[in-house]
Amino acid sequence: MKARAWLGALAALLIAAGAGAYFFRGEIATRIFERSVRQAVGENLRAELPDGLHAIFCGTGSPLPDRTRAGPCLAVLAGQHLFVFDAGDGSSETLQLMGVQQNEIEALFLTHLHSDHIDGLDTVALQHWASGASREQLNVIGPTGTARVVAGLNEAYAIDQGYRLAHHGPDVMPPSGAGMHAAEFALPLADGEELELLNKDGVRIVTFRVMHTPTEAVGYRIEYADRSITISGDTSRSASLTQAAQGTDLLVHEAISPRLDAIMHDASQAAGRDNVSAIFNDILDYHTSPEDAGHVAQQAGAGALALTHLLPQTPIPGLTDTFVQAAKSAYDGPVFVARDGDVISLPLTGGILRSHHLRF
Repeated sequence: MKARAWLGALAALLIAAGAGAYFFRGEIATRIFERSVRQAVGENLRAELPDGLHAIFCGTGSPLPDRTRAGPCLAVLAGQHLFVFDAGDGSSETLQLMGVQQNEIEALFLTHLHSDHIDGLDTVALQHWASGASREQLNVIGPTGTARVVAGLNEAYAIDQGYRLAHHGPDVMPPSGAGMHAAEFALPLADGEELELLNKDGVRIVTFRVMHTPTEAVGYRIEYADRSITISGDTSRSASLTQAAQGTDLLVHEAISPRLDAIMHDASQAAGRDNVSAIFNDILDYHTSPEDAGHVAQQAGAGALALTHLLPQTPIPGLTDTFVQAAKSAYDGPVFVARDGDVISLPLTGGILRSHHLRF
């Protein structure tokens, strides 16, 4: 039974026992906590999933505050190889809550260097080091500028790394595993141009340019055993993305709802927050509507479309239907609005499966 189920069992037990249980609730809670933690600590999401290609949604939000969504993050399990794409604020915590062992991350790829896609890098790097006594730094791969970001974060956390080594010693926190190592690549310039970044054990990862002006931004395609996932990153509707996504099993695409964005714009303007209303106007130019994401999926012949990096936030049940309905107006395949904790699986046996894996 998952930890969440144990917490529910605790609540039911206390209600059934009545007021007399009040004096024992701390002990009851501690016993249930002990049992759930023993199970949770030993969990590894990798062991729960069949051989195949899996999109693990560790952050489906945006820079706008949303308690239910971490900043942009997608982990991909390809066979036994684990990769992460972007690391927004809170994404490391979501990975932990999903049972993803961050010391097993082989590389973290960046789509671009906007703050909301990199402001969780430090925490992922710490967990990569500490959770498995890693002796190698987290490998961070991205477009030009990645090395500068990594160098800055390494310097910012150098003092902390020294403290942790002093606390725990080199066997628990090997000095060689602290921080990150950066690898940069030149941005592909032409539509249809791809750059191969990895090709081993039947796993292939390529990158391609997308349109997120003026940012240098890329998307990625991950292939394993005749199955594929294509990641848009942040982009306006992009011909290069449509080309790269041809025949993909799953297109993971960002989405901004013009209708909901207009509500945010008008409310900001009415409140006299002209700078905020201007931002809501500007972001339409460098993001993609659900309709256009649907057009890309349709033209690429994608097997399914998963919407993420939702703008604006969706705190009210039913708001995500706005995104789904808009995408379905242009795409006749399955459309998912991803939540933190979702996994969309492409088993080697075929088909597509959706599951949810947050422990708490």
